[in-house]
Amino acid sequence: MVVLLRHAHAIGKQSWRGSDAHRPLSALGQEQAAGLVDTLTGVELRVLYCSPTTRCLDTLAPLAAADGLAIHEHPLLAPDAAADDLFAALDTVDLTGTLWGTALAACTRTDGTRAFPIGDTAKGGAWLLNAHTPPRYIDPDPPQAATRS
Repeated sequence: MVVLLRHAHAIGKQSWRGSDAHRPLSALGQEQAAGLVDTLTGVELRVLYCSPTTRCLDTLAPLAAADGLAIHEHPLLAPDAAADDLFAALDTVDLTGTLWGTALAACTRTDGTRAFPIGDTAKGGAWLLNAHTPPRYIDPDPPQAATRS
């Protein structure tokens, strides 16, 4: 099982004065991050990888604490990383039991094709990928209201 997770809801870019890499989660995002512990109950994870951005690290923090796992910042999950480099790296590791936290923009190759079924993944939403079953989408908890940014 592989989990692809979009970072939880963050403070809007318009409201944040600092570097985008340091933009933190909103109150909703903090709730969504805490909700991941229950949402992913039963999913056996052994490694957590994420973008080196604050919002991605903060999204995984409650899950890492609950499961006793370290968060591994992966430069190929950064917003400006080349997706093709990420896919090449993924071919070299055992993906079983891994969670990859990103903005999911990195899931589109330079030729425009998507490697994963990201569709309209909500902030804090996740995809469970297993070679033996179709991909399964999990909504964030709590969900993002349509009026929130």
